[in-house]
Amino acid sequence: MKPIYKPKGKAKEYGDLALNIYTGCPHRCFYCFAPNVLHRNREEFHSCVEPRKNIVEETRKQIEREGITDKLIHLCFTCDPYPSGYDTTPTREIIKILKESGNHVQILTKNGKDALRDFDFLDENDWFGITFAGYNGYSSDETYVPKEELCAGTIHDRLLALRTAYENGIKTWVSAEPVINSQDVIDFIDLADYVDLWKVGKLNYHHSDINWKEFGMRVERLLHSKRVDYYIKDSLRKEMDKPN
Repeated sequence: MKPIYKPKGKAKEYGDLALNIYTGCPHRCFYCFAPNVLHRNREEFHSCVEPRKNIVEETRKQIEREGITDKLIHLCFTCDPYPSGYDTTPTREIIKILKESGNHVQILTKNGKDALRDFDFLDENDWFGITFAGYNGYSSDETYVPKEELCAGTIHDRLLALRTAYENGIKTWVSAEPVINSQDVIDFIDLADYVDLWKVGKLNYHHSDINWKEFGMRVERLLHSKRVDYYIKDSLRKEMDKPN
């Protein structure tokens, strides 16, 4: 078993190395691609969530065997490193192993509340990120969970964790992908002054009324004016490059 691997395809846009900790994800996002990638039944994927067998020890062995060090390792692609409602001790143990071996982590989660616990391991060489896709009917209520991400963490907790990471010297990023409500994303980019990097991508494999070319151009102009680092995902960039 080699838990640490090189992503392929679209996943390469997120990082050079990655590690998936859990067998599934309980967040039930309607746009989740993982069941298809893993050839898993969607209901089973969302209901059967547990650490992959011996994941902590196998990660340690691979690092020692291959001498993996000074790498940025993404957590996670086919699951959330902080599945809501589950014991995420394995995530903490893996972060500890990665940091002790001289590696760095790039976290992407929809569960900011549980992620806060592990900030004591992170430093200026690590990245903490959340998903913010813009939500139809978005509410600032502390208990609000988007219907598009039925069982994920609240938006309030995600933004709180993101700001806390920034204030603690941890590099922050937002994955605005897949965009569901384009105006929400634009408004958030305009207001958030605690994000070091934005990665923006379109909604794929589902119907959307968003004019992707117009949206992409607006987002890029805004990000450029704010002088923050950003990356436009390939599928959105292709829309932006289409002739009028």
